[in-house]
Amino acid sequence: MKLRIAFATPEYVTEKHFDGGLANYLNRVSRTLVQLGHDVHVVTLSLQDETQFEHEGVMVHRVMLGRSWQTLNRLTRYTFPTTLHWLNLSAQVVRKLKELQRKEPFDLIQYPNYSSCGVFSIPLLRATHVVRTSSFAPAWNEASGIRRTFDTAVSERLETLQYRLTRNVYAPSRAMQTMLAQEAGLRGVRLIRSPFYVETREWDSTAYEQFLKGKSYVLYFGRFQLHKGFHTLVQALPRFLDRYRDAYAVLVGRDVHTRLGESMAAFARAECREFADRLILLENLPHAQLYPVIDGARLVALPSLVDNLPNSCLEAMGLGKIVIGTKGASFEELITDGVDGFLVPPNDPAALADKLIAAWEDSGLNEMSVAAKHRMRDFAPEQTVTSLLAYYAEVLNGRRNNGE
Repeated sequence: MKLRIAFATPEYVTEKHFDGGLANYLNRVSRTLVQLGHDVHVVTLSLQDETQFEHEGVMVHRVMLGRSWQTLNRLTRYTFPTTLHWLNLSAQVVRKLKELQRKEPFDLIQYPNYSSCGVFSIPLLRATHVVRTSSFAPAWNEASGIRRTFDTAVSERLETLQYRLTRNVYAPSRAMQTMLAQEAGLRGVRLIRSPFYVETREWDSTAYEQFLKGKSYVLYFGRFQLHKGFHTLVQALPRFLDRYRDAYAVLVGRDVHTRLGESMAAFARAECREFADRLILLENLPHAQLYPVIDGARLVALPSLVDNLPNSCLEAMGLGKIVIGTKGASFEELITDGVDGFLVPPNDPAALADKLIAAWEDSGLNEMSVAAKHRMRDFAPEQTVTSLLAYYAEVLNGRRNNGE
């Protein structure tokens, strides 16, 4: 049966400000659904004038933040910047979805937990819907070292409220299932893996050729955030770089402000100042340029403190790269230690340095590379999107989510 499906989101790959896993996930799943014959629409936050257009068969509808909410932010002296930002987005999403629903109703609407952009739409539209969880705000905020404020507390409560408005929630990892059950009291969260495939066939090797050609390097890619363990890697690198004088460290992603400093890129340069000539930092790259960089890496280090089956790990393993991930952060659901990757304790620079040094000369890397690529077959759209559609069918038929 052909479905008319809408995805609401604060980010999508058509927008210049995106660099998160949510946008990449939606790109893969929406394009696969289009290929299967479904009518797919994405309502996304944008910095451009509101418009709609087709992208890879998906109809994209842009919404901009309303000025009245921005005025309210100023009037409250920016006491609630995050909360008002997400409420603003939620208001624009419900307005756009109502407009689209009047033209032709959707069979199902999917909202993310991140940004709580369904908090108005779920009760007001009363349309069949699901919520996909890609993070859990309290845990992510704590791991990121975000200072607790009233704004932080209220924005976390918005996420909780959205969960209370629905009974149809799914997550890509068992780690997130467990966290939601223990920390948020959510039972029956369904496990549905995220699809992975290399969606960009035409690679652009410009960045690789300019900065990395001929170099042997360990790679990190993603935002330079504390919950991603960026600081852990940076603190582990000096001992690794001192041991292997021909090795490079490549860090790719968006620089951010954290409690450790105004710039995590500057933090990395300071920690690795003795090896400045072998530390390469690149800004966020589109997938067409990022894939050659991943493909050229000897090792990929993703030492997250908390995570949820990150796209970065899927992408690295999908290209046959050996990933060093962390225990207790969902990587165990992707990596069998010593078989298709490595696992280390989180927030432990010494253990990470030990593993980087040992793995760099591991004689079994070629066999592990083959195993890593083979592991990603379990995340092929033929399996993951089929499971998602089966879940949609259950929701449409009124069957309660039982979490199996």
